[in-house]
Amino acid sequence: MIFSCGEKQKPIPKTGKVSITGIELRAAGSPSGRTNATFQWEHVFNNQLQLTFTESSGESFNIALDPNDFSTAYSIDLPFGTYEYSGESNAQPISTSLPVSVSGQLIVDNAVETLTIKASSDYGLFTFSKSNLSGSPKILEPESGVFSSTSDFYYSYVKDDLLLKAELDLSNGNSFRIGTASRGFTHQHYQISSSATEPVDTFQPNDFEISAERLILGESGYPANLYPYQLAELNPATNETSGLQWIQGRIFSINDSGNSAEIQEINAETGALVRTIKVTNVPNVDWEDLTASPTHLFIGDFGNNAGNRTDLKILKISIPALLVQDEVAADVIEFSYPDQSDFSGANVDHNFDCEAMIFWENQLHLFSKNRGDGQTKHYTLSTTVDKQIATLTETFDAKGLITGADVTPEGKHVVLLGYENQGVSSRCFIWTFASVSSSVFFERRKSVFPWESGQFGTDRGHSNRSR
Repeated sequence: MIFSCGEKQKPIPKTGKVSITGIELRAAGSPSGRTNATFQWEHVFNNQLQLTFTESSGESFNIALDPNDFSTAYSIDLPFGTYEYSGESNAQPISTSLPVSVSGQLIVDNAVETLTIKASSDYGLFTFSKSNLSGSPKILEPESGVFSSTSDFYYSYVKDDLLLKAELDLSNGNSFRIGTASRGFTHQHYQISSSATEPVDTFQPNDFEISAERLILGESGYPANLYPYQLAELNPATNETSGLQWIQGRIFSINDSGNSAEIQEINAETGALVRTIKVTNVPNVDWEDLTASPTHLFIGDFGNNAGNRTDLKILKISIPALLVQDEVAADVIEFSYPDQSDFSGANVDHNFDCEAMIFWENQLHLFSKNRGDGQTKHYTLSTTVDKQIATLTETFDAKGLITGADVTPEGKHVVLLGYENQGVSSRCFIWTFASVSSSVFFERRKSVFPWESGQFGTDRGHSNRSR
């Protein structure tokens, strides 16, 4: 006996009911958090995810679900077969929810199938404990905004490798900025503590790697330690960099003594060498720092290790020429110190070395590296190309050797970089002077921020600076 059916009487293909019961994030490595944690982070996802199942024949089926809520399983009927499933949540560079990409395989060959969907993400998580903060941190870069809030924390998800800069308002009335690069599949947590005795926040590691920092407020009411906004590996051509300067969104460097009379333009994100600009008419005796006015770049050729130099100078180079030419000529400002009379070089602990300079209020400001007493002297010079005697305006006990200086873009805060002269136990430090309004900086409100050796790289004796 032979049976057959007509076109409209084909057998109904077998169908399975697929129950979607959860979402699983694929870990990027072994989590490093402690197991005796006080907190367990529950990710916040976009509340709608469109999931597409595509059968090997090309036919597709869709279902929408909320990955935050699996209290009831989501069900979809699929004909028996082999499927690829995929879905992606909407993503902004900074997000209140974790953007995910979902993908995986599914074989439907039973009447009932259970599925936990596999998800990955190239976003990292930032959290700030609410303790000692007066409100939500303000996001300054890469775009303005504020952090979202839970009962204990402020948080935001940030795309991998983006530089996040935030401003934190403390409950003591102070504020400061912190910045770091986002790391995909990493939970970066910050806790502001008024003392070292406060309990430490710890998280149970689930999927993201955990990286926790605690910033303890010092006597000044600011964190005792600061962290660089960005780290980059410099090209070997700039391995003795002794000064950095931003000019119109580009960054320039010089090398120390013993190197060619050249300026390097470097990639601010990667540290790669972009190009080299030769200074044709002046050698590099001991170039130590850079600064700039709106029209000129200034190179401080005032390194004076032995204290015997009588040829101190500052090079003045046109910025329009610097930006487009591979060779430039410099005008020269020659100067001397009003308080130096001994040029014998016999005193190794002299106070007439210099490695730090800024341009402010139409003057050049130099800060000495006093090998003898650990103080720094603040001198001023005109930008006029002439032989000058610097003006000594003030002295400050820096408690170490000053190797770099800078001023904030709005010109209201001056920063000095240096290190203690105490051998292997030495620490690097930054002095800040707030709300400067005259050429006398050291009388203004000041704070010091030390960091331990190895916290991040600093070439002592040079003004290497992290953005």
